[in-house]
Amino acid sequence: MAELFKNLASTTLNGDIDDSTTSVVVNSAMGFTGGNFRILVDSEIMKVTGVSGTTLTVVRQQEGTSASAHSNGAAVKHVLTAGALDAHDQNDLAAYDTFADRPAAGTPGRIFLPSDGIFIERDNGSIWEKFGPIWPMTPPVASDFPTWVNQGSATITDNKGAIWLYSPYSSTENLRIRVKSYPATPFTVEMVLLPNVWMYTGNIAMGLCLRDSVSQKLVCVGLGGGTSDMQIKGGNWTSHTSYSGGITGWPSNMHHSESPLIFLKYYDDGSANRVWSVSVDGTTWTQLVSISRTDFLTPNQIGIFVNSGCGYNSPYADIGMTVLSWRQY
Repeated sequence: MAELFKNLASTTLNGDIDDSTTSVVVNSAMGFTGGNFRILVDSEIMKVTGVSGTTLTVVRQQEGTSASAHSNGAAVKHVLTAGALDAHDQNDLAAYDTFADRPAAGTPGRIFLPSDGIFIERDNGSIWEKFGPIWPMTPPVASDFPTWVNQGSATITDNKGAIWLYSPYSSTENLRIRVKSYPATPFTVEMVLLPNVWMYTGNIAMGLCLRDSVSQKLVCVGLGGGTSDMQIKGGNWTSHTSYSGGITGWPSNMHHSESPLIFLKYYDDGSANRVWSVSVDGTTWTQLVSISRTDFLTPNQIGIFVNSGCGYNSPYADIGMTVLSWRQY
C-alpha cells in the first residue's frame, strides 16, 4: 500500500495500551487516512496499516524503537520518518524484480524496472503501461581484463561506467586484445557492445575472443563487414595477425540486425560443447553454433578485441568499441 503523508495530524489515546496491542483506539481520527503512515506515541514509532473509525491498525516497534505500554491520553502524532521515505521510494516510485514477480497495478506513478525484462513500465492506476526499451547491464572495468596482447597503439579506458577499447587504423589486420584467465567451467558470459567504426568490407572487427596463450591461437566472434552491410562473424586465428578461417559450422552471411547494440553470449558446458548465441534485446537468444570444446584450440584466456585493419580505408578510419556490459555466471 502507498505510504501517505499528512501535515500536523495528531490526536490522543483513548485508553491504555500494552506493549503488544495492534488495534489502537484514539479520541479523533481526523487527518488520519487509511495506511500506510507512521505515528509516534511517546518514543515508539508505529506503522499504521488501516483506519476504521477511531481505531488504528498498527505494526509495533518500527525503525529501531521498542514496544512499550502507553497511557490513556498520550499524544499520537503523524510523523515523517526515514522508513516512510524509504517506503515511498521503494513501493510508490520504483520497483525492481523479475518480470514474473511484477506487483499488481493500482498505485499510480510507480515505475517498474524488470531485472529480466525489456521495458520500463509505469503504473497508471489500473494497468502497467510499457515504455522503453531497457537493457539491464553489468558494467565492466578495464582492470577486469588486465593483459594486453598485441597492443600496438591501442588504448583501453574506463568511460562513464563502460569500457572504451580503441585502436588507430592499420593497413593490415591486427587484433588488439585484452584478456583475463579463462573461468572455471561450466560458465556463461553475456557481453553487450556498441560499435564505433566506419566499416570496410573485410574480416571480423570487434567482439569477444578465446585464446590459447601457448599456441597463440584465437577464436573470435563479433561484428564484421560484409559486401554491403554489417554481419555477425566468427573466425579462427592462428595468431593475432593471421586469420585461419571460419568457425566450424558457422552460418554463412549472418547479417547484423541493425540494432545499435550487439548482445553476444558464450557458454562452455565444461564437458563437451562451446556454444555461441546472439540477441537484439539481451533476453531472447538465437544460437549461432555449438562446437566441440577442443575445436581448433583449448582456451586458457578470454577477452575483448578490436581489429585495427577493419576501419574504412579511404579515408583511413580508426576503430573503437564500447563494452557496456560483461556478465559472467
